[in-house]
Amino acid sequence: MIILKTFWRSLALMMLAFSIAGCNPFAMVNFLLMDDPKHEAELQSLASKDKKAEKKVVILTYGKLDLRPELINSDREIGYTVEKNLKALANANGDKLSVIPNRKVEEYKSKHSDWAERDPTEIGKHFKADYVIYLEINSLGIYELGSGGTLYRGRADINISLLDLKNPDESQPSRNFTCQYPKESRMQVTSTDQSPMEFRQSFLDYVGKRVSWKFAARPTRDDFYAD
Repeated sequence: MIILKTFWRSLALMMLAFSIAGCNPFAMVNFLLMDDPKHEAELQSLASKDKKAEKKVVILTYGKLDLRPELINSDREIGYTVEKNLKALANANGDKLSVIPNRKVEEYKSKHSDWAERDPTEIGKHFKADYVIYLEINSLGIYELGSGGTLYRGRADINISLLDLKNPDESQPSRNFTCQYPKESRMQVTSTDQSPMEFRQSFLDYVGKRVSWKFAARPTRDDFYAD
C-alpha cells in the first residue's frame, strides 16, 4: 500500500512538472505506458502463430578456426549467447519458444565425434526440434587490424542457415553475417582498459545478441547497439 501511494504521488508530481513546462501531462503518461515499438525478425520469426503451440529450436555452431588462445572455444560461447538472447526475446515477446540448452548440444557433440559430418537435420531430429539454427563461423578476431594488439575491435564473419524440420521447403538458405564491435564510429577500447578475456566476453555477447535478432522481434531502442 505504501509503495502504491508513493507511485501515485510521484506520478502526480511528474504530471505537474510537465504541465508547468508547457507539455501535455496526459500525453506524457500515455507515452510512458505504451509498449516499445519493435522491429520484426530480420530473417524469420521462430514463434508459432498459434500462441498455445510451442516451437523448439536447437543451435549448432561449427568452425575450424586457427584461433588465438583468448578465442579458443568461442564457437561454444556464441552458441550459449545466442541461446541466452533468443530466450530473453521470446520471453519479452510472449512467444512460446523452447531453446535446447547449449550444454546439451555440446554433450551430444562430445559423444559423437563425427557430428560435424552429419546432416544438421539429423541432429535436430535427435532433439525433437522444429528448427535448427546452423552457424558456420568463418572468422573471429578481437584486435583492430594493424594495431599490433594494442586496440580492441571484435570482428565476426558467420554463415547463418535456418533449417525447418517440419517444412523443409521453407528452410532459409545460408546467408553471410558480419559484424564488428565496437563499430567504427565508436572509440576502441585499449588493451589497458580491459583484459583480452573481458573484451572477448563483451564481444561474444554482442555477436549472440545480433544473431538472435535474425529470429525474433526486438525493441527499436536496441538500434543503439547495431552496427
